[in-house]
Amino acid sequence: MFTELVKALALLLTLCFLHASHIRLWRQKPTAGRLTSGLLFGSIAAISMLSPLVSVGPGAIFDVRSVVLSMAGLFGGPVVAGLAVVMAGTARLWIGGAGTWVGLSVIVLSAALGLAFRWALQRGLVQVRPVPLLGFGLLLHAVALGMAQWLPDTLAQEMNQRLTLLLLLLSAPATALVGLLLRDVEDRMTTEQALQESAARLHAIAYAIPDVLLVLDAQGRYVEVLSPEESALAAPATVLLGKRLHEVLPTAQADRFMELIRTTLRSGQTESVEYVMETLSGPRHFEGRGRALGTLVNGQATVLFLARDITERTLAENALRESELRFRSLLRDIPAISVQGYRADGTTSYWNKASETLYGYTEQEALGRNLLDLIIPTEMREPVRKDVARMFATGQPIPAGELRLRRKDGSLVDVFSSHTRIAVPGQPPEMFCIDIDISARKAAEEEARYLAFYDALTGLPNRRLLADRLQQVMAGSARTGLNAAVLFVDIDNFKTLNDSRGHEVGDLLLVEVAQRLRACLREQDTVARLGGDEFVLVLQNLSPDATEAAAQVRTLGELLLTQLRMSYRLAGQDHHFTASIGATLLRHQATVDEVLKQADLAMYRAKDAGRNTLRFFDPDMQEAVNQRALLETELHDGLRNGQFLLLYQPQVDSDGQITGAEVLLRWKHPEKGLVSPALFVPLAEDTGLILPLGYWAMETALRQQARWRTDPRLAHLTLAINVSARQFHQEDFVAQVLDLIGSTGADPAHIKLELTESLLLQDVAGVIATMHALKRHGLGFSLDDFGTGYSSLSYLKRLPLDQIKIDQGFVHDVMLDPKDAAIAHTIIALANMLGLGVIAEGVETPEHHRFLIEHGCRAFQGYLFGRPEPLELFEQRVRAQRT
Repeated sequence: MFTELVKALALLLTLCFLHASHIRLWRQKPTAGRLTSGLLFGSIAAISMLSPLVSVGPGAIFDVRSVVLSMAGLFGGPVVAGLAVVMAGTARLWIGGAGTWVGLSVIVLSAALGLAFRWALQRGLVQVRPVPLLGFGLLLHAVALGMAQWLPDTLAQEMNQRLTLLLLLLSAPATALVGLLLRDVEDRMTTEQALQESAARLHAIAYAIPDVLLVLDAQGRYVEVLSPEESALAAPATVLLGKRLHEVLPTAQADRFMELIRTTLRSGQTESVEYVMETLSGPRHFEGRGRALGTLVNGQATVLFLARDITERTLAENALRESELRFRSLLRDIPAISVQGYRADGTTSYWNKASETLYGYTEQEALGRNLLDLIIPTEMREPVRKDVARMFATGQPIPAGELRLRRKDGSLVDVFSSHTRIAVPGQPPEMFCIDIDISARKAAEEEARYLAFYDALTGLPNRRLLADRLQQVMAGSARTGLNAAVLFVDIDNFKTLNDSRGHEVGDLLLVEVAQRLRACLREQDTVARLGGDEFVLVLQNLSPDATEAAAQVRTLGELLLTQLRMSYRLAGQDHHFTASIGATLLRHQATVDEVLKQADLAMYRAKDAGRNTLRFFDPDMQEAVNQRALLETELHDGLRNGQFLLLYQPQVDSDGQITGAEVLLRWKHPEKGLVSPALFVPLAEDTGLILPLGYWAMETALRQQARWRTDPRLAHLTLAINVSARQFHQEDFVAQVLDLIGSTGADPAHIKLELTESLLLQDVAGVIATMHALKRHGLGFSLDDFGTGYSSLSYLKRLPLDQIKIDQGFVHDVMLDPKDAAIAHTIIALANMLGLGVIAEGVETPEHHRFLIEHGCRAFQGYLFGRPEPLELFEQRVRAQRT
């Protein structure tokens, strides 16, 4: 009997063990788990019937099937209980015997009572505790004993005698024990499931958060390492686990973490720390929080440490601090921009160094003072107060613009001011003003306006203002009937002073002249400087009678001449100057430009009259001006339309043989015929047209000489080409001549450039250098009109000349005027002594020719030998002579 009890107990314990394993195995598949659980309980019930505790007869057995099947109903539910009943019933039918139907009834009854207990449990009517389970066991087996009375009488009597007490004493405790064990198994499984789910959630959370989670024990050993990225760790997690801090981190850093662990365990509070650690991805900034875990791990108190990577935030904060520092330094130290801050009530809250310089208040003096009292002039205070109030109320900035604000010393300063409202969370809003000192710009604008209308040197009105005032005077004169006049004043020989003493001394003279002119005029009159040494005076409110007005002008002109003749003390030396003055009375129909031209022409008439005098403009002079203007226009047209030509005047030797020719420029006007060079050459000089004319003449002559080189009868001819002073003084004159020689193929040895003495009036050294440069390439030079100038003799020895030409003015009267004869003789003798060739122009009679030969002249040019003629006639003359 004892053996059977042990077997039954073992079977029940096996059921508990298998049920626990079964729950773990089929936890994720509940449907399959219920089926296999029913098979498990049915199998155990069948096995218990095959190895009964007691057998009282064929088919009348006592076993633990009732305990097993009631537990199937209680812990498995209908499906499990149903499967177990089927299996157990099948087994009982297979065993057979007299108690088959009673056994089947007990099987069904046990499962049904288990399901009834389950129903009551789910509704909270009972609990799985020892007492309820004992009561359930007694009830179950009491009912089973009652059903056993259905056995045949002999078997029922024997069971009642042998098993009733045993069944009640053993089955009820067995039912309670198995129920408690199975309940404990399920409780453990539920707890384990909850723990696993909790661990899974914590694990997911740990990996979901971007922080590093460490569990460190009191010895600084890594117990747990969780991190979404290993790059945030000092070493891989597998390497860190089990190691101590001092084995991984630098000593100083490990000591710091150990102190944090000790402090955390001692205080029980959360402790924070910020640190920089060398990780697998390089140095990173972390913010760490440590808290005691409250449980022992391997017998050691532990700390949960959460480390958040704050590298980006730290770098951003550092950048922000650096930016703020730079910005504050910039605002504080920027030298040219004043920055001030004001609160809503006008109190000054910020004042940089540029503000100290601009307004004169130090930062200590300005802070705390009101804007209106600090820099706002009295008349601006109310508008500014309203603008500031509106800006703080609406947030709309005050429009930027130019303001005139007040300095500490009371003076005013021009600034360009812009404003902005800044509201920092948690702080009252402020208005910042950015002011730029524009005083210099204002001064420059004033100076520019002044210079636009006034002469910078003398302070007199310039041409622009003169034109405006002259227009007003002309309009006023037409309205009142009073005459007005314009005087054009030019200082005589001013250029000589500039060249000899320099422009600085020349400027001193101009300033003194301006002062003297201003002193001679009335307040209502105007004196202006046009430029250089030219001044214009406008006199108004003169007599309505033109004759009397002219007399008034003459009286003032004489006064001006007297004042301007007085001695000037310039740079420590005394100088004397005169002036030439041209005057004109204003005519109502004339324009401003016409009036100025009239006065200018009158001034040139004064110069022609010997200077130091005054001359009035007259209509004849105006007609000459008109003719000159017309001639200038036609001169442009003539150059554009190819109306110019070259004539050739023969040059001969003492035997009368033609040695060459002088090329002479002529203008063949389509209506006027040949225009005298005396008319158009000076005009071409004045207008600059002499440059393209001279270039054309030289190119044409050189091409002709090149053609002569191919004709044996003409190859010996030398061409003399006149060069104007303006043409010769061009910077690229040498390059021009050499380029033309190269492009035309002319022989420079047969080219002679004729220069006038006017070349020597400026830059003598430059003239000599140009002559030497051309002479090195074979060109010759002849000095034209020798003897008519006033500086030729002083430069003869310096100039690289080949020939001098006696002016026809001396040749013409050699037979009549002993002085002209003496001059001609002297020039010839001087040339011979200097080794220079000499040619006389203007030889018109045999007497002239004979006189010149007798005095040593060997080259001649004049009407006696041929007039200037076209190329064809000149070449015919040469060919006829050679034959």
